[in-house]
Amino acid sequence: METPPLAIRVDGLRKSYGTLQVLDGVDFAVASGSIFALLGSNGAGKTTIVRILATLLKPDGGTASIAGYDVVTEPERVRESISLTGQFAAVDAILTGRET
Repeated sequence: METPPLAIRVDGLRKSYGTLQVLDGVDFAVASGSIFALLGSNGAGKTTIVRILATLLKPDGGTASIAGYDVVTEPERVRESISLTGQFAAVDAILTGRET
């Protein structure tokens, strides 16, 4: 059986804000076509990982790629390959989960 290509690959990802180390060697891979959830408590680094993967923040170390494109050296190609939307509380009372 052939292994599907990777949609996301993260190897040794590190990020600090001043003396606060938020990410310390994060590794994971997500196969194309799969469903993946990034879960953790407040302050665990989830938003930092998403910002790095969306090319909104540069990592201090390690590598990350989306669809084979490096988030640091090929940010334009990464952005062409993804869609990202934040949580907007203004529509929570109007739209159902399915509609959002």
